[in-house]
Amino acid sequence: MKKITDIKGLGGMLNGFRDLVKDDESVTFVGTPGFCTPFAEFLAFPIREKKLAFVPGLKVEKTREMVATAYGMELGDAASPDADVVVILGGMAMPKIGVSIEEMADLLGKIKHKKLIGVCFMGILEQAGWCGTPALGFDYVMNTTLMGDIAGE
Repeated sequence: MKKITDIKGLGGMLNGFRDLVKDDESVTFVGTPGFCTPFAEFLAFPIREKKLAFVPGLKVEKTREMVATAYGMELGDAASPDADVVVILGGMAMPKIGVSIEEMADLLGKIKHKKLIGVCFMGILEQAGWCGTPALGFDYVMNTTLMGDIAGE
């Protein structure tokens, strides 16, 4: 894949993601329960007017809608996973989670979609060998690198 643009900070991540799905009406996030859920909610906030859903792990039957509330984005009632865009979050490719490319491809075969986006931190989708594999066929991959420090007295 060739680089399209640079993103800086969390605002750049949100704006870049919003631009990738600006012409789409529905987005389904696939991620690990707990770890990926807040990242899906974070990415969903600037596109909250769209039809949104979250699939926990490989359990397509447990798909929930994502709804905007006074508290931000939250998971709601059961929903269809079918969407214009499926977003695979990087937690699915982490070694401790243990999802294989074949398992992810099988899941994607159960979800009707037109576009596939990977969103990760620290290059995990690339490190796991998920980028460039025909079995997945990402249209876009957004990788963000986080750096920081903790200070104290």
